[in-house]
Amino acid sequence: MHFIETDATILEPEDGLILGNGDLSVSIYQTSDLLIWRFGKVDVWDRRLDLDGCPEPAHIDELASGIRDEGWVSHEFVYGEGEATKGEPKDPKRMKEICNGWPAYAFRPYPCPKPVGELAMHLPVDMLGMKIHQKLTIEKGDADITITFDNDAAIRLHCFIAPDPNVLVVKWSVENWTDETATGRREPVWFSLYRWQDPPVEQLASSLHMRARYPYFWGSIDSGECTTLPAPEVKDIDGQLAIEQRFHPDLEFDDGFRYLMSPFVTGLEAREATNYVNDAVLNIFAEDDVMQGEIAVVVATSTDEGGPDAELARARTLLADDLPAGVAELEKATHAFADDFWSQSSVAIDDPVLENGWYEMLHIRRCTYRGDVVAPGLALPSTVKDYSLWHGDYHMNINYQMCFWGDYISNHIDLGDSYFPGMKHMVEIGRKLAKDYWGARGTFIQLAGYPFPIADDPYGTGALCRMTYMTGWVAGDYWRRYRFTLDREWLEQVGYPVIRDCGLLYLDFLEKRDDGKYHAWPSMQGESMFTGKVEDYTDRPQVVRHARYGVQCALRAAEALDVDPELREQWADILENLVSTDDLDALGFDDEKKRRYLLNPPAFVGSDVGDCAMPEEDAPGDYLVPNRDGCGFQAWPVTMHLHNDAFDAERDIPNFAGTLKRWRRPGGMMRAWSMSGHSYIGAYGESLGMLGPLQEFMLQSWDEVVRLFPDWKRDIDASYTNLRAEGAFLVSAEWKDGSLESATIHSERGATCQLEWPWESAPAITCDGSPVALTDQPLGVVSFDTQPGATYTLVNA
Repeated sequence: MHFIETDATILEPEDGLILGNGDLSVSIYQTSDLLIWRFGKVDVWDRRLDLDGCPEPAHIDELASGIRDEGWVSHEFVYGEGEATKGEPKDPKRMKEICNGWPAYAFRPYPCPKPVGELAMHLPVDMLGMKIHQKLTIEKGDADITITFDNDAAIRLHCFIAPDPNVLVVKWSVENWTDETATGRREPVWFSLYRWQDPPVEQLASSLHMRARYPYFWGSIDSGECTTLPAPEVKDIDGQLAIEQRFHPDLEFDDGFRYLMSPFVTGLEAREATNYVNDAVLNIFAEDDVMQGEIAVVVATSTDEGGPDAELARARTLLADDLPAGVAELEKATHAFADDFWSQSSVAIDDPVLENGWYEMLHIRRCTYRGDVVAPGLALPSTVKDYSLWHGDYHMNINYQMCFWGDYISNHIDLGDSYFPGMKHMVEIGRKLAKDYWGARGTFIQLAGYPFPIADDPYGTGALCRMTYMTGWVAGDYWRRYRFTLDREWLEQVGYPVIRDCGLLYLDFLEKRDDGKYHAWPSMQGESMFTGKVEDYTDRPQVVRHARYGVQCALRAAEALDVDPELREQWADILENLVSTDDLDALGFDDEKKRRYLLNPPAFVGSDVGDCAMPEEDAPGDYLVPNRDGCGFQAWPVTMHLHNDAFDAERDIPNFAGTLKRWRRPGGMMRAWSMSGHSYIGAYGESLGMLGPLQEFMLQSWDEVVRLFPDWKRDIDASYTNLRAEGAFLVSAEWKDGSLESATIHSERGATCQLEWPWESAPAITCDGSPVALTDQPLGVVSFDTQPGATYTLVNA
């Protein structure tokens, strides 16, 4: 068993112990007089995309003309007073609109995820010497909290979130409580369930600036037009009290999204606190001393089948008549759900920081991601503030993708698949954007997006509005899912329609010029301003690399399904004749290194291919991005090192472990890279991406060759069971006393396996005791055919 355990008081939700089922989650934290479970749910968003006052989104031809003919320059993403450096602009007003940025994003705090509410247990403030012990058992998915006092009184709590329905269960008991134990209290334990009125954005902005000197939300404040959600209310629904929060109408819900929080209790009684004007509060208490009981809080939303009322009715059937029996059934299901999850794979590492880091990151992902619901945006749901920095949305130029790195290698397909439900809406709106603003087929993946339908471009003007590299990035995400599973049905029904549309956009965007090469124009890379220079929008390395990768994915997916022969011919022509941004011959790349370069996801290619080592002055425990910008850390530079032969395991694994230890919060979450210096603004999921490189130290297959412990520190013993490699292989291996001890490869789909032979001995592999025919490949790689369901054992003869 692995535990997250602390004797400290946890003061912020993002530091708290996290429980969840992938849809509903809670963070557990405390104040001086409250023990609090803060609810988060992935679908609870203020969905307003207010396009009032926004200019017409920029057409690509307008951008091309402004860059080429007028030399547009801007100096800020927002409020950028655009200027033409090549004479007077034809339309100064339109130039300013396009250069200034997008009002819907800059002058409104919504769309954004919203906090659901909280359950609080009130602590006895008149008892001395309070101590708290909090212990989360990862493999069970539950938490135990013990609160003790100097007079030997104790409150013990056991809590979990069931897999279905969405309900938090808290079982509590009191020990050594007498009439003389405390004064001024009628009962040892009572609770409140509440949702506060949505505050104006100025309130959070002021608090953030006071705490961190961080001046965010300035555009929303300057607009003076931002409004809040309707006030929450207490409702009586067929005799069951519930707190209801309504939202404004949106494209999916004509009457507005809504959710209900409703408590089922034993020993206590829920009553409306009527003296609150705009907050909704249920106080849960008893007139007499009650020494034990249970409380189950159901959270039901508009996305549940039949809506929140129907979901509450289903929960009521299970819980209302016999709560203890219902709770027992839910706890059994919770443990079975956890058992199934943790049976998929395991690791054992003779370094507790690395081993615990693997289990903690997967635990938090299990609590907050699930394949059948939309994924969170930037912030984990149970930690979001009333308004989120960067709208808490999907940022498609690394931040959102990082949340999923390592899911498939860990053999948790369901976690990785949580990427796709939210992308459905980005792909849909992207088809409109491609047609309306690019004059192109396919889909254009915008920089920012949301996990629900929207009417138009969410980032329609500004320097970042027409960047094409995200489209190829997303195509690669779909293709890699197929490579890890070889699930042809999924590729045909889910993956290829998106990959194909990404490839279609590049067919219409890339231009074949007189030199016979396809060129990328106009599109910038990274996040820069208008510069007035045509070259800053022409054949940028990041754009070209992602275009190549996206087209390559489209071609290979079409070949796998044997479809679209005409498109395959056109995509192949692009790959043959796409302009080069990296002279691989000049870099000294041989054929094998070129092969790996083309298979390397562009995010990990790097601006200086093959030269990504950490500067010598970097100390262990400070594994930051190479330019040392920001706080915290990212998985990106580590993975870049791994994929470019620039990783030194003896140096960098202690560095990596030190970073995990340094940036870990009490509840197992890690601070995110660029957000960490801004005080407590919510936990950001991108830091969970460190799971990816941690596993790639032990198993790599991104270049379609299985490599066992390719970047592992010699003196750390380790083993893993059922990590997943591309080709639908489940790999188990042990590293002991400085070398590979043993390994097996289980083939799910019967693909040909290419394996870098890990020993100096002659390659030998058996299946059911019989030798397997091997074909030697260059550079110590062997190839062998497999059968579906068969397991292959490596033999160090």
